[in-house]
Amino acid sequence: MIRGQWQLKKLVINYCKTESSRGVYDLMKNGKLVEFAKKNPQLQIVTKPNKRRLPYLMAQYEGNVKQDLSLKNMTDDEIIEGMTMMRNRSGRNTYDLKHWGKPITNTPSVQGAWTPVRDPTDGSIRVKLKE
Repeated sequence: MIRGQWQLKKLVINYCKTESSRGVYDLMKNGKLVEFAKKNPQLQIVTKPNKRRLPYLMAQYEGNVKQDLSLKNMTDDEIIEGMTMMRNRSGRNTYDLKHWGKPITNTPSVQGAWTPVRDPTDGSIRVKLKE
């Protein structure tokens, strides 16, 4: 939720008649899907049968951003967790920030690297008080 507005607009559950869609069938039979829909009236939830395709959840966010989640061999509780995760996301793409490491420079600082004021012999911190 960004600024009090849900970003997720629509959830589409695609399933087929294979064993890998057992969790989706259990979700619909147990009434957990209806319960989730009642708790989230801001969402449009659609179920679509697809022949010969693995089950997946498609989330459509504000700005027409779409994201998918595979539901292959998931239980009904795991599917509810996935739907909740998709609901709580902002829909924006996540970026890997590993490349944001230590900055590299050809000209080191004139002042030197920052370190706390420590006495290298005993490891204590020295504090100078003005008189």
